[in-house]
Amino acid sequence: MRPKLGIVDTLLQLWRAKWLMVLVFVPIVLIGVAVTLVTPTKYAANTRLLVRLGEEYVFDPIVGDAAKGAFPQQEEVLQAESELANSPVIAERTIQRIGLARLYSGLAEARLRAGEGHTYSVDQEALEAFAADFSASSAPRSSILRMTFAHPDAELAAETLNIFVEEYLKYRREVLTGKGADGLSAQRGVIEGRLGTAGKALQEYLAANNLSDFDAETAAAARRFSEISDEQSRVEASLREAEAKLAGLSRQMSTTPREVDLYVETTSEQDLVKLRLEREDLLTRYLPDSRAVQDIDRRIAQMEAFLASAPAKGLRRIGPNPTFQALEADHAVQTATISALNGRAAALTSQKAAAEVRIAQLAALQPDYLRLKRERDALESSAGTFAAREQTERSRTELAQRSVENISIYEAARTPTRGDSMKRTIAIAAAIFGLITALAIGLLRAWSVTSLATSGSVERTLGLRVLAATRDRG
Repeated sequence: MRPKLGIVDTLLQLWRAKWLMVLVFVPIVLIGVAVTLVTPTKYAANTRLLVRLGEEYVFDPIVGDAAKGAFPQQEEVLQAESELANSPVIAERTIQRIGLARLYSGLAEARLRAGEGHTYSVDQEALEAFAADFSASSAPRSSILRMTFAHPDAELAAETLNIFVEEYLKYRREVLTGKGADGLSAQRGVIEGRLGTAGKALQEYLAANNLSDFDAETAAAARRFSEISDEQSRVEASLREAEAKLAGLSRQMSTTPREVDLYVETTSEQDLVKLRLEREDLLTRYLPDSRAVQDIDRRIAQMEAFLASAPAKGLRRIGPNPTFQALEADHAVQTATISALNGRAAALTSQKAAAEVRIAQLAALQPDYLRLKRERDALESSAGTFAAREQTERSRTELAQRSVENISIYEAARTPTRGDSMKRTIAIAAAIFGLITALAIGLLRAWSVTSLATSGSVERTLGLRVLAATRDRG
C-alpha cells in the first residue's frame, strides 16, 4: 500500500522533480513565443452611428388598423441594427468592393488555385475571417451603434469599415423598404385577377336570369307593387263611393214620379182689358158705329166668349219630371263609373299578382346574387386598399432611397495609429499554461513515487522512529 504524503513531503517530492517540470515548462513557453513572433499586429478602425427610431419600425398593417402605430424600444432597435450589420450579405459586398486580394491575400491565392466551380469553400472562409475581424455592439440605454474592423493594414482597416457602413446603409434600405411595393403590387395583381373572375361570375349570373341591374330591378318591382297597391286602394275607395251614390240615386228615383203636371198661365183677361182700353181710346176719335170701333167690339166679344169657355185655373198639361230625368242621368253615370272601376280593379289585381310573382322570383335569386356581390365588393375593396398602400409604400421607398433620416454617421472611421496585438496575451497565456502543466506533471510525479525523500518523511508518513540513516552513493 502506497503511503499518503503530507504537504511538506509533497513539496519535497516536487523539488526532487524540478528538472522534469522545467523540461515541461520551457518548451510550452518557447512554443508561445514562437506563436507571438508569427502573429501579426492588427489595427482596429472604429465608427459610430447614431440610430433613431424611424418610420420603418412603426407598425403599419396592410389590412385593418389593429395595433397600428406600435413601435419597439430603442434597445430593440439597436439590437436589430446590430444583427443586420452582421449579415454576411454586407460582408460579401464589402469584400467585392475592396477586393479579396487586398483584404486576405492568402485566401485570394487559394481561390485562384481552387479554380472555377470550387471557390465556394474559400469564399466562406473569407466571410468567416471578415466576421472574426468585424464587430457591432451598443451600450445599454444608448442610441449609438459602434462598429469595429481589425486588419494588419491600418489604412485598409479604416477604408474597409467606411465602405462597410455604406453597404450597410444601402442593404438596410433594401431590407426595410425595398421590396414592400413589389410585394404589394404582386398581391394587388392577384386580387385584381380574382376581382375580374368574381365580376364575370356576377355578370353571367345576371345575364342567365335576364337581369341587368339586380338592385334596380328589385327596387322597381317593390315600387311597382307599392304603386299598384296604392292605386288599388284608391280604386276600391272610389268603387265603394260610386256604389253608395248609385244606391242613393236608386232610393231617390223610387220616390220621384216619372211625370208631373205642367201649368201654363193664360193672359186672355189682360188682353181683354187692353182691348177695352183701346176701344175707349178709339171712341175719343171715332163714332160708335165706325168701322174701327166695330172691329174692336168684335174682338172684345170673341175674347169674352173664350174666357167664358176656358177652365177656371188656366190651361193644364202633363210631361216628364225633370228631377227624375236628372236622377236617371246621374244613375247612368254612376253605373258606368262602377263598371269602369270594376274593370280597373280587376286589371290592378292582375298586375299586383304579376308584381308579387316578380318579387318572389327576385327574392329567390337574392341569396346567390348577394353572395357574388359580396365577393366582388370585398375583392374590389381589397384591391383599392392594396393600390393605395402600394402607392404609399412606393413613396416611402423613394424617400428612403434619397435619405436615411434615422441613421446618421456620428463618427466616421479614421486610420488607427495603435495596433491591437495579441502577442503579450499569447505569451502570458503560454507561460500560465506551461506553469500549470509543469505543476500538474510534478504532482503526478510526486504522488506516484514509492520511496520517501528523507528520514523525517519516514517518521511523518509512517509514524516510525528512524534510528539511523545512510547516504546512497551509488
